[in-house]
Amino acid sequence: MAAYALRRLLLVACLLLIVSFVSFLAVDLMPGDFVTRLEASPEFSTETIERFRASFGLDRPVLERYGLWLKNLITRGDFGTSFETSRPVFESLFLGGRLGRTMLVSGTTILFMWLVAIPLGVYAATRSGRLGDEALTIAGFVILSIPGFLIGLVLMWLLVGVWHTGAYGLGVGGLLDREFIGAPLSWAKVGNLLWHLWPVWLVVGLGGAVGLMRVARGSLLDELGKTYVAAARAKGMTERRVFYRHAFRNAVNPLISILGMQLPRLVGGSLIASIVFGLQTVEGAFWMAIKDQDTYVILGGLLFFGLFLAVGNLAADLLLAWSDPRVRFD
Repeated sequence: MAAYALRRLLLVACLLLIVSFVSFLAVDLMPGDFVTRLEASPEFSTETIERFRASFGLDRPVLERYGLWLKNLITRGDFGTSFETSRPVFESLFLGGRLGRTMLVSGTTILFMWLVAIPLGVYAATRSGRLGDEALTIAGFVILSIPGFLIGLVLMWLLVGVWHTGAYGLGVGGLLDREFIGAPLSWAKVGNLLWHLWPVWLVVGLGGAVGLMRVARGSLLDELGKTYVAAARAKGMTERRVFYRHAFRNAVNPLISILGMQLPRLVGGSLIASIVFGLQTVEGAFWMAIKDQDTYVILGGLLFFGLFLAVGNLAADLLLAWSDPRVRFD
């Protein structure tokens, strides 16, 4: 297991190197650059703009700039400097609580997805073809057809326009009310945090929860139709024991396998939630960097998301091997 994890980490390093190179070329192919927006201002002459471009190194060939960036990254761990803030990329992306908010939103959303999807999947599988199963199927298809940003905008309308929660109210402008910002940890603060998180969970994880529910239902139905389940029933086992000890235990494996594939949806949903609800997260800083064509911050964000997805897939594989003794990575 340790050897397999080490091999996967080496592959992750190679993958991130490829991602960085392709991303650098893609950013360079974007029309204009960080200094281009100054050309519309009469305050800056052409000579001044060119001096700005030279000071940022944007007048050099793209391969030369990438080679210099990669050298600084390998030798000094330097991801570069933000053009917009003149601060290191690490500070622009992760400090100010951004990384903590991203981890909080991602972790709690995964928990929300599983807590919603598994019970509903079990309910639908045990009532296959009945009214409850059909209702969940129709509701699931409706939810999957609604874009995440539209769910966010509807929630914003409800929270601000209908319920009049205010700029720092429920789910708007942050994850805490003003009175709890900087306050010591308490049950009231935790409750307020959860009160702000549920709109984010709906935007980020509702579609993923529906997809996970459908997989859980199908996997359970498949297991319940197998011979070993009929044999267990024939031995006189109770239906509850047959379901949870045998069928459910084997049906969980596909859910663990697709956990890593759900992470891209999680990142995309977190970006939408950050924009709609004004959350100061890594995704929000990354979005601003794309708008400003802040090259090195974009690269840092892409590498972070690539690492997040790769490590998430590795964790899903290791969790699958832990849950099912039949799985080996020798």
